[in-house]
Amino acid sequence: MVMKQRIVIIGNSAAGIGALEAIRKHDRLSSVTLVSAEDELVYSRCLLSHFLAGTLGEEGLLFRPADFYRRMEAEILPRRKVESVDPAGQQVVCDDGAKLDFDKLLIATGSSPKLPPHIPRKTAGVFVLRTVADAMAIRSGLERARNAVVLGGGLVGMKAAFALHKRGLRVTVVVRSSYVLSQMIDAGAAGLVMDSLREEGIEVLTGVDVTGVELQEGKVAAVKITGGGSSASARPCELLIVAKGVDANKELVRGTAIQHETGIITDAHMQTTLENIYAAGDVAETFDVALETRSINALWTCAMQQGKIAGLNMAGQARQYDGSVGLNSLNFPSVDLISFGVVQPAQEAGYEVLVQRRPAEGVYKKLVLKGDRIKGLVLVNRIDNAGVLLSLLGRKVNVAGFKDDLLNDRFSYATVLGKGGREEWRRYAQTSKTARVT
Repeated sequence: MVMKQRIVIIGNSAAGIGALEAIRKHDRLSSVTLVSAEDELVYSRCLLSHFLAGTLGEEGLLFRPADFYRRMEAEILPRRKVESVDPAGQQVVCDDGAKLDFDKLLIATGSSPKLPPHIPRKTAGVFVLRTVADAMAIRSGLERARNAVVLGGGLVGMKAAFALHKRGLRVTVVVRSSYVLSQMIDAGAAGLVMDSLREEGIEVLTGVDVTGVELQEGKVAAVKITGGGSSASARPCELLIVAKGVDANKELVRGTAIQHETGIITDAHMQTTLENIYAAGDVAETFDVALETRSINALWTCAMQQGKIAGLNMAGQARQYDGSVGLNSLNFPSVDLISFGVVQPAQEAGYEVLVQRRPAEGVYKKLVLKGDRIKGLVLVNRIDNAGVLLSLLGRKVNVAGFKDDLLNDRFSYATVLGKGGREEWRRYAQTSKTARVT
């Protein structure tokens, strides 16, 4: 029997929406309130670079209809930020002083862009790309801009660079490390990506950093670049995108008994260290299948699934989260790329690395193994069998019987089943089914 509860969800993106939908599948009685720092649009952050590039309109960002909250019988409180959580009093306190009572709480606050202290965030022409409001602000500044600098060579920076280039701006990517995407691929794969960027006319500066900005009439006119063995230089720039990574939005649990490190620590049910308080999405630390430890995998699909598991448990439907794998993909002109898990293993940690290079075709493949089990992968321009390789990682299948076939372009499930993987597959299916029984 479903008991009427007061459920509060802090966050209106993937994890929060996933939780709301899961709750309403099993509980139409309880009250559900969502608190959002943004407007009440249910949009996909994954598509913001397409919106910025002008290839997608605002309506194309939405992944739920306008009457979504009405159909879910949920109250949405937009443009409101939760300042703190009072677990003992079962309340959340908002920035406008409002206090919301809860019986069960989901913290799905996501993350915020890191901002170097020497970059004046509120200066005209300085932007981050995290929300639809950020993308709209950048688009509003395109008319006066001819030169753009993207500070940071991660996934967001790469997508922003291509979007601005498509808008006709002269784009320079500034990367402090020796190559782009250093957190998700290795130097071999990055070389192909940087070649693609340069072929498109996007300049890439590695081993340097933006150390300041020059203003003209209160607006960014140039950036100061230092490093690479040369003295500081100024580069024209009317639009600066800061893409230096993100930090989990965990400030609201400081001073409480909710344990947190990089993010808020959760168990297999997405519950925090306090009963009836859950966390999901980019703010939550969960089990990483490849690393075999807690980690934050800030992926849209992970956030949706974590939110769903949290919502089911909040609705009394006991479920466990199987864990996640850090996975990233890019589709650039002349480069299709996917990576997941451990891509740059420590040499002394007992990993085995398989590499295949085909420069004439622009193909690069790297597979990381440990104990004859897949732990990570990088594929460039031959990515069709990434799905089966990811499944082998998740299922912890012993690949010793078909190791020499793993980097073959034709590798498939049929290869696995035909070369000794059938029993491993069945073993995983049985253990996975048992783990979900409550």
